[in-house]
Amino acid sequence: MGLWLILAAALLAACFAVGWWGAGIILHPPKMSSMSVFPEQFGLRYEKVSFKTEDGLTLRGWYLPSPTGDDRTLIMSHGWGDNKGELLAWTYFLNSAGGFNLLYFDYRSHGESEGKITTLGYQELVDFRAAAEYLKRHRPRGWLRLGVFGHSMGAAVAAMALPDHAQIKAAMLESPFTDYRQVARRWAWNNLHIPYFPFMIFVLWLLPWRVGRKDVGTYSPARFIHLISPRPILLIGGAEDRLMPPEGVRDLFDRALEPKELWIVPAASHGKCRQAAGAEYDRRVIDFFLKHL
Repeated sequence: MGLWLILAAALLAACFAVGWWGAGIILHPPKMSSMSVFPEQFGLRYEKVSFKTEDGLTLRGWYLPSPTGDDRTLIMSHGWGDNKGELLAWTYFLNSAGGFNLLYFDYRSHGESEGKITTLGYQELVDFRAAAEYLKRHRPRGWLRLGVFGHSMGAAVAAMALPDHAQIKAAMLESPFTDYRQVARRWAWNNLHIPYFPFMIFVLWLLPWRVGRKDVGTYSPARFIHLISPRPILLIGGAEDRLMPPEGVRDLFDRALEPKELWIVPAASHGKCRQAAGAEYDRRVIDFFLKHL
């Protein structure tokens, strides 16, 4: 009996240790991208910008003015572990070819912005509000013709933010996750082979304690996306995406109300939809925003 108690205590301690470590990985992405891509590498005009969040952090970004003087403006929302430069590298066509004003910014604890943790949604909604407020105060013409381009975590944050931002007229969401807990489980298995039982149960149990917010796990696009209507959304997913699989993107599409569009890109893995689709990607995305902004 004593041996069984020792083994049970050891297993519990191991689960707790893995849970604490795993929660830390979610809060501190292990493959955080460095800032190595800048607008001048592509010959783009831009301004460095910064703005404060309501909880006192300074977020840093770039504003790319339209080369044609167009008022249409997009908030560019990057993914977990990425930064504004990585997003810029494959989306600046929206400025150079589409003629849109683009606001890129780093979410907290990413790129050049302040912050110690990332939460995949809850605190990032605060950052999104700060970016929108910056445009309202400093780029009022763009505020009137405003859209969002979101990728991965950034797409999920945009989906959750739109119900509280009536001024945003349209959103393109590429590879958003459906459910907070589900994407954490999938990432842990895909990258670290950590099973849900028993270890991820402890990860997801400890995560709210480490964030200091009991409901952090409830911030999932599946609970918000139906509230975006009647504004149009374009959902894009990769047919070979193992992190945000196409069935999850279809699930969000089914939950969304009209008007809505869905495009599953053949042979595309996570973050590679444009690479797989080529010129068709640029055309579809530009046409979507030209039509609705």
